[in-house]
Amino acid sequence: MRSRPVAAGLAALLAASAALSGTLFVTTYFLQETQRLDPLDAGLRFLPLAVLMVLGAALCPPLQRRLGPRGTALAGGALLTSGVLVLARLGEGAGAAATGTGAALLGAGFVTLMVTATAAIVRHAPEAHAGVAGGLQQTAMNTGPALGVATAALLLALVPGGGFVPAHGAALPALALLAALTLPAALALPATGGSRGAGRGDGTRPPGAARRSRRPFCVRS
Repeated sequence: MRSRPVAAGLAALLAASAALSGTLFVTTYFLQETQRLDPLDAGLRFLPLAVLMVLGAALCPPLQRRLGPRGTALAGGALLTSGVLVLARLGEGAGAAATGTGAALLGAGFVTLMVTATAAIVRHAPEAHAGVAGGLQQTAMNTGPALGVATAALLLALVPGGGFVPAHGAALPALALLAALTLPAALALPATGGSRGAGRGDGTRPPGAARRSRRPFCVRS
């Protein structure tokens, strides 16, 4: 945790997963309880999220080589926050296009952040603590959704009438602020891809690391 890129990557994953899960929780209630869609129709409106996640995962590595971890994570955080804001404007008569646009932005932003932050954590964690770094990454990804859903449920309960219409509630605006926390976390990531730390908590290369970095690297778990 003394490594700045590792701590920033964990913070970005925590905020992004919380914002995504909380937003899906609120929007599902809106689609099924307010717009009276069945589960299949509600799921189809969020199909762009799944498609963009699959396609975005393949595009992230070349994007990181071009923009660096910081620039890529900033782009992902901006897309994620924009997606939550688009969904926060949905009214009772919102159509599939508006919901699909928000879902697409959510998927593109989340996968960009997830891949970039995970790469930063793995790359900059000390080699001896690679297993611990992987465990922390999974903990952040599992804790974030619980926090996001709990926040959304609390805000839905506090708003008169349930606040299930995003445009009239407080849940999605609050989750948009949570998603925006990924931006300062992204700023703490390196501007360019660095070499993997081999024993230091700050991710810097000790003497002789250049020679050792030529050896194949594997993580045993």
